[in-house]
Amino acid sequence: MVPSCVAIHDLCCYAKSSLTVVIPTLEALLVEACPLPTALLSSQTDGFDSYYCEDKTEAMEKVLAAWDSLGLSFDAIYSGFLGSFRQVRLVKNLIAREKLRHKTLVVVDPVLGDDGILYGPVDTELVDQMRSLICHGDVITPNTTEASLLLDKPYQTIFTEEEIFSWAQALHHLGPEYVVITSVRLHDTMAVAYCDRGRCALVPYQSVEATYPGSGDLFASILTALLLHKVGLQTAVEDAVSLCTLALQRTLQAGYQRRHGVAPLLIIDELVKKRKQHEC
Repeated sequence: MVPSCVAIHDLCCYAKSSLTVVIPTLEALLVEACPLPTALLSSQTDGFDSYYCEDKTEAMEKVLAAWDSLGLSFDAIYSGFLGSFRQVRLVKNLIAREKLRHKTLVVVDPVLGDDGILYGPVDTELVDQMRSLICHGDVITPNTTEASLLLDKPYQTIFTEEEIFSWAQALHHLGPEYVVITSVRLHDTMAVAYCDRGRCALVPYQSVEATYPGSGDLFASILTALLLHKVGLQTAVEDAVSLCTLALQRTLQAGYQRRHGVAPLLIIDELVKKRKQHEC
């Protein structure tokens, strides 16, 4: 059976971010994506002067009620940007329901901000709500900005190995079994730090000249799919790092504007090869 994953993210009608990255990535890695949109946007928000955004909380409630009435169950729940307390509560309820039925993998990407700055609609109340949600996750994938917010620590631009491991372990103690912190700048390199049941390690990588929206969505989607296919955390993180780096390089080489976002279609062949390599 092909594993299924509820992907709880916003849906952008133009440019690549959130569900427009998550769906093709999961499916290329042989995971059935079951989207649960949190909002409908005319485009992703980074780089566009104006955009339309429609909240989908009521639709989420109706979709979840319909799924429940049908007795549907899922192998994974993967949440991204959540815009309100009501949406966080819906995700918590879904997690509780699925955990009662069978062992469901729960991945929480606590989308709150980047580069030390909160995203536009995020406030301190939402940070508190996200902090309460990560306790229910098996895996969390914050960047360093989000890690600082969740731990209520001052934002740092550069870390020592000991500092980032301390942050990862502190997040682990909040509840999640696995902690993966992205975009970690060390003194001489970039890295992803991960904590596997309290044991920490780094996966260094060569930074790409440009940054693109949707990169975190791509990373967490690859990680989720590989973990669903029983790949170990270290290998899953290493593969996600290498594939994301390749996607960023190809997006840059293809001449895409930054606001277009990362282009997962440019690494579809590599995603399929990775799936076959792990006999997914």
